[in-house]
Amino acid sequence: MRANSYVLPVVVSLLFHGLLIAVLGFGWEATEEPERTMPQFVQAKLVTVDATVKKKKAPKKVDLREKRRQQELERQRKAEAEKKRRAALERKKKAEAEKKRKAEAERKRKAAEEKARREKERKERERREQRERERQSAFDEALEDEEELLDAREDAQAVMSIAQAIQQRIEAVWSLPPSARNGMVTEVRISFVPTGRVVAADVTESSGNAALDRSVLNAVRKVEVFPEVKDLAREEPALFEREVRTTRLIFRVEGLRQ
Repeated sequence: MRANSYVLPVVVSLLFHGLLIAVLGFGWEATEEPERTMPQFVQAKLVTVDATVKKKKAPKKVDLREKRRQQELERQRKAEAEKKRRAALERKKKAEAEKKRKAEAERKRKAAEEKARREKERKERERREQRERERQSAFDEALEDEEELLDAREDAQAVMSIAQAIQQRIEAVWSLPPSARNGMVTEVRISFVPTGRVVAADVTESSGNAALDRSVLNAVRKVEVFPEVKDLAREEPALFEREVRTTRLIFRVEGLRQ
């Protein structure tokens, strides 16, 4: 638009100057006046106008092949950039997936270690408890054995005491026959009931002297009831049943003057 605005003034100016030159030339030839120099301001104006005149440039010719080549290069550049972007995104996804995998593997490893530690502690605790139970059991067994031994000793002492009491009562009423001799031994078996009464008596080992054997049995029948046996049966019925209900006693002839 700006270039077109200069065209008309330039054309008018050229026509005006052309006309002016023609008039001056025609006048010069008609009057044969001396040659005059064109006013400096006119020439200056023409120079100025000529200097300001611009020619309209022709449209630049477009190279389609170069344009296509540039477009192809741009397309390749964008495709390469997209490829790099996708590759970077894929690497990021893989890195995140690997990070998650390692984190999960570490979690599982720690969980397995914790489980193994707890299992080890549980087994160790069970072993300690088992050893403690075994020690306690051994202690209880030893204590029980000791108690049983003590009980057995006490029972033995009680039975021995009862047997001595029974034998003393029998010997207190025992009358030796004239045929008795020192060293003769008679063994008898006596059966009691819980009241301490004798219900049976017989010779289990004879002295070889029938009169001596009968004398022992006669002494047992004379006593008939033994209070010690009755007390034991009342206080320790199990011991009575096990050790005293049937009692064996040995009577030995000693201290006779021959």
